[in-house]
Amino acid sequence: LIIGASSGLGKSIANCFSENEKTIVISRRNIKTTKKNIIPIEIDINTGNLDYLYEKINENQLTNIFFTAGLTDWENDDIFLNYEKSEKIFQTNFLSIKKIISELIKKKKLNSNCLICFCSSVTTILPRQRQITYCAAKSALNAYYKSLSTYFYINALNYRVANLILGYMDTEMNKNINLPFRKENPDVIAEFLFKKRGTLKGIYYLPRYWLLIKIIVNLLPEKILFKIIKTLNF
Repeated sequence: LIIGASSGLGKSIANCFSENEKTIVISRRNIKTTKKNIIPIEIDINTGNLDYLYEKINENQLTNIFFTAGLTDWENDDIFLNYEKSEKIFQTNFLSIKKIISELIKKKKLNSNCLICFCSSVTTILPRQRQITYCAAKSALNAYYKSLSTYFYINALNYRVANLILGYMDTEMNKNINLPFRKENPDVIAEFLFKKRGTLKGIYYLPRYWLLIKIIVNLLPEKILFKIIKTLNF
C-alpha cells in the first residue's frame, strides 16, 4: 500500500514494487498506469471516505505500507501562514497518516512482519525561516514513529516501523527551487527500499551524509548556526 503515489517518490516505489507484488496506490489525483499489478484509488486522504480502501484489503494482507504523501508551500509557509493552509499541510503530512494506521491496525489488515514506512524530511534538522508548518508536521511524524515502535514492542506485535529522513528529492515539489544540496533520484531510493523491504526497520538518513549534518547542527551553538544559515541562504 502506497499513500501518495501520483508522482515523485511514491510513484517510483509503486513502479518498483509492482514488478513483483500487487500494489494499491492512493492519490488525490488520477493515476494513469498500464502496470497490471497496480490498483489505483483516487481519493483525498484528508477529506475522502476511506472505507473503500479498507474494503479492498483483506484481513492480514498488507506486507508493506509506504506513506509518501506530502504537501508544502515554499512561498507562504512562514510564521504568518494562515490557519486554513496550516491545517491542510499538517493533516497531509501527519494527522491523516496517523488516522490511516490506526484504522488498518484496528481492522487487522497488517500481515505478520508488515513494514510501516514513513517519509520524513531533513527540514526537521535545520532551523527554518520557510516551511515552518511542514517542518512541524514532519517533526510530529518523527515523534509518532517512536511512539508506534514502542507500542508494537511493549504489546509484542510483530510489525516493523521505519522512518526515512529524506534529503531533497528530484520531484515536482522541488522543481525550479534553488537548494543547498543536490537533489536525489527517487528511483534510486525506491530500489533501496525494495532490496531492504524484508528487514527495513529504524531510522534511515538518505543520503547518509545528513546524519553527519545533524550531528554538527546539534553541536553548534545557536548563534553560530544561525549565522551559517543566513550566510548560505538556506
